[in-house]
Amino acid sequence: MALDSNGIAYGVTRLVRPRGTHKATIVWLHDIGENGDDSARFVRELNLPNVQIREHIKWICPTAPTRPVSRLGGAVTTAWCDVTQVSENMEHDLASINTTCVLVANLLAGEPAHVMKGVGGLGLGAAQALYFASCYVVGGMRDMGLNAVVGINGWLPAWTNFLYHIDSLTVSGTLAASLPILLTNENSMVPIQFGWLSEQSLSRAGIPVTFRPNDGRDPTAIGNWLKTYLQL
Repeated sequence: MALDSNGIAYGVTRLVRPRGTHKATIVWLHDIGENGDDSARFVRELNLPNVQIREHIKWICPTAPTRPVSRLGGAVTTAWCDVTQVSENMEHDLASINTTCVLVANLLAGEPAHVMKGVGGLGLGAAQALYFASCYVVGGMRDMGLNAVVGINGWLPAWTNFLYHIDSLTVSGTLAASLPILLTNENSMVPIQFGWLSEQSLSRAGIPVTFRPNDGRDPTAIGNWLKTYLQL
């Protein structure tokens, strides 16, 4: 059983298997208060407008540990990490965020070498996915061959740390240029200026970022983006 940095167990992982040839695997991370079942329902909605997406992607949908969340006044619910009010100066529960990165890496490590690999999520799950992408291009988990990242209503945690790596020339330009990211931001949880700042930080590293501040979780737009960048 996988445990987070505080020794709290992760929940059940749900799978949504491809109906046809397995060409890509995506780990999808839910928002605060949700679980792997919610993720599975969401990714099935992405399949509706696009037969290729339905046929060829395997979705892995883990469930976060249950923990007190500061933003909710200490209420206990599922969350990949503790989170305060989202802002440029927010505190980051990096111990839990980094442990979840290990979980995601382990889930992808078991996938066939020939399939495309991606990470995505909603809200706090999107933040976790974007942080995973930043770790990938600064030297962590480079052997897995990450191909695409989706962050729906998310932000980049520890963005100042990421800028430090960029300025220190420790980002792999080749990896960054080959990792397309879709970032949307229309949720009141994430101030629009922080969405733009997250996009600019990722772009500064040479990552091709598609930023759509008004698309939210449009299943057709997300499905078409994945079809293009996963070459389905």
